[in-house]
Amino acid sequence: METKIVEIPLEPRSCECCGSNDLESIWSNQSSVAKVSARYAFKAFIVICKKCGFCFLSPVYDNKFLSKYYLDGLSRSKDIMLPYSIEPRVAFLKKYSVPDGILAEIGGDQADEFHYALNGFFKKVINVEVTANSGAEYISIHDLHSDSADVIIHYDVLEHVPRVTDFLMACSRALKENGFMICEVPDIRLYPRNLLLLEYEHVNHFSIVTLSTIAAKCGFELLEVGHLCSRPFGFVAAFRKIGIPLISKTIDLPFEFMDARSCIQGAICQIERVSEHIKSIQDKITEVAGQGKKITVWCVTELLHRLIKSYELPVNAIVVDTDPRRQTHLKSYGIEVFQPKDQINHIKNSDLLIVCAPRYKGEILDWIYTSTGKRFNGSGLDVMGTGLSGESLL
Repeated sequence: METKIVEIPLEPRSCECCGSNDLESIWSNQSSVAKVSARYAFKAFIVICKKCGFCFLSPVYDNKFLSKYYLDGLSRSKDIMLPYSIEPRVAFLKKYSVPDGILAEIGGDQADEFHYALNGFFKKVINVEVTANSGAEYISIHDLHSDSADVIIHYDVLEHVPRVTDFLMACSRALKENGFMICEVPDIRLYPRNLLLLEYEHVNHFSIVTLSTIAAKCGFELLEVGHLCSRPFGFVAAFRKIGIPLISKTIDLPFEFMDARSCIQGAICQIERVSEHIKSIQDKITEVAGQGKKITVWCVTELLHRLIKSYELPVNAIVVDTDPRRQTHLKSYGIEVFQPKDQINHIKNSDLLIVCAPRYKGEILDWIYTSTGKRFNGSGLDVMGTGLSGESLL
């Protein structure tokens, strides 16, 4: 049976920071991703507001269809390591603990060791998660009762929200008076050092100024900001619910606009460098395959899709991923995705390893050495999505 293709429709969007429609188009991208029941096609049109510098998608994904997309997903496999570091979160949250209070996390997937690490900080931790099999108490922030939480947290969520103001107002409604909201988001000022612009799900690209300005319009006072985050390339911010808008006048931040445009242009340069790197990887795969040698390509990511979009993998190359649910994610390319444990001999006898998840390079190489006794390095190893100095860009 052919996989159903669902194209996410778009709807108009003005700047949520200042309300302006004076927007500059700066970059566009297309992506396609497989979920449980369908493959979803995204078209992203990134703009910058000329008045305040807020960078976002306009038009933006239709919120109802986007909700269906997220509902069609599965929560993180327990066999895969956490995609974030717990310690920075706990250290920051400790300052805002309410031992007899309630904390609600939005978009945290399954209740895992992060929630367990909060024991003693709060009397109760509530999980709010749209993913169908997460086991969360609620699927939406709108399901929380008014004035029910002492602290609301959301990590790498707000950049996915098409209507930021509605989301923050819902957080305010659910928070008790003077309650705290803590969030992490990618920092647009760090975009020249990463590939986050490629994230098709990201509909907002915040700076500290634009996020705090939108939050202030929703009645939140910024308390502190930090860059010691649970994921790379972001900032963490703590807000207090004041309940009344702190900003009501028209916002005009021309220098923020120039800075945002410069950051996006730097990000585009990184993407172009990675495109050049992908071409060199394709050439290397062709050369190694032509010598009759085996190749292993590890992890189904957006980078892998860019690798195979206009390039056919040779028969002596296989794709592996530790998540068994991704077995059919490359079906449209005619490629089967294997689990590493089922391809030990192929991996051990490969002369070239392509890692498409740079953040997990260390864990992947450790697993291979533990399972096969083989070390990949030098010309036998290529890691996609790394900068000139070899650091991860994702």
